[in-house]
Amino acid sequence: MVMIIRLNILSLVFVAALPGAVYSAGDPAPPETLAISAYEQGREQARSENWDRAAALFQSVVEKDGQDYRALNMLGYSLRQIGRLADSLAAYDRALSIKPDYAPALEYRGVTLLKSGNRRAALADYRALVRLGSPLAADLKEALDRAAKN
Repeated sequence: MVMIIRLNILSLVFVAALPGAVYSAGDPAPPETLAISAYEQGREQARSENWDRAAALFQSVVEKDGQDYRALNMLGYSLRQIGRLADSLAAYDRALSIKPDYAPALEYRGVTLLKSGNRRAALADYRALVRLGSPLAADLKEALDRAAKN
């Protein structure tokens, strides 16, 4: 009797593991894994300062999920690094239209606005970060102060 119960339990464990086994080595990953993978690959490329490749990877994530505010934020950051400031601002604006209180996008957009010569709009992003109580406000404040000295 105990042996039958153990076999039944093992059978249940095996059956429960089957859905994951569908995506074994050599098979394409499930779509949600691909999106995460492209995002993580983009972050790795950004860490290595391969900005064009990072931008392409983040763009591919956004094409799959236009609501991914994290990918839009990192797309904006990557585009800023290669000098495409207008495209960078558009990506940040899109990220913030999805999640208006996303502090990293507010800070990065503020820096990009400064680089574009729009100190007033950068100050507005700084104030938004202060209202949110974000520690990123200090980073944007530092950038604002540096820009004021130049």
